[in-house]
Amino acid sequence: MFDGVHLGHQFVIKYLREIASKEGGETAIMTFNPHPRFVLQPQTDFRLLTTLDEKIKILESFSVQHLYIQEFTHEFSRLTALEFVKNILVNQLKIHSLIVGYDHQFGKNRDGNFEQLKLFSEMFNFKLYRLPPITEHNTVISSTKIRNQINEGNIALANQWLGYPFIMIGKVIQGDKIGRTIGFPTANIEIDPQKICPKNGVYFVNVKVRDKNYKGMMNIGVRPTIKGVKKQIEVHILNFNEDIYGEILEIHFYERERDEKKFISIEGLKKQLTKDKENTIKYFSK
Repeated sequence: MFDGVHLGHQFVIKYLREIASKEGGETAIMTFNPHPRFVLQPQTDFRLLTTLDEKIKILESFSVQHLYIQEFTHEFSRLTALEFVKNILVNQLKIHSLIVGYDHQFGKNRDGNFEQLKLFSEMFNFKLYRLPPITEHNTVISSTKIRNQINEGNIALANQWLGYPFIMIGKVIQGDKIGRTIGFPTANIEIDPQKICPKNGVYFVNVKVRDKNYKGMMNIGVRPTIKGVKKQIEVHILNFNEDIYGEILEIHFYERERDEKKFISIEGLKKQLTKDKENTIKYFSK
């Protein structure tokens, strides 16, 4: 699936490039869209580390030559392991070599495994490679573990396992403009509802606007000081004062600064925001 394109996935990509170079072939990755969990368990609270657009952008940065996006449907999920290999990998993609992770399972009910793949590779004449798990301090890196860290606000550790700052792409929408009345205008961000959102709090972020990068501080939460009830994602972009309603922002998370707090007055909130801004400048000047 390559959700998150974390260090484990990057190890696979690196090996893929080496094999392609050695065999005189081209690199190709297969992913499913939508994620199987959304099809097979429609009531799930599961959320993606990377939306399809984010995944494509990240994979491009790793120089993957071809991305095969397989639509995941109930019908597709009923393909047996043999049907998947024969109909998709061999007949459609015409694979020369296949690289899988240490725990790869596939086909109907995830019945396919590496031992079956070994048989299929002989049957259909393709080379097969299985890579070991990637660990960090004896912890096997996985998308699930990274999601857990993001849900807890542990962005620094999540970034360490991702191998890059956690990314969020969203559209700037209309807000209530309270921030600008106290000197801290914010861009309110709407993200894909299937995208994971970090724990409520304030974060140090980098914001890409119109192909330019700016530092910023992001608040995720309900804004209790002004008696908000709806969770919102809003970012104050440093040294920036332009109309960007309707535009798409690319936001990279670096560190969680603090919890969301309720202040007894707007003045108290303003003082904290001033301190947050100072901390943001200090963080990025290190």
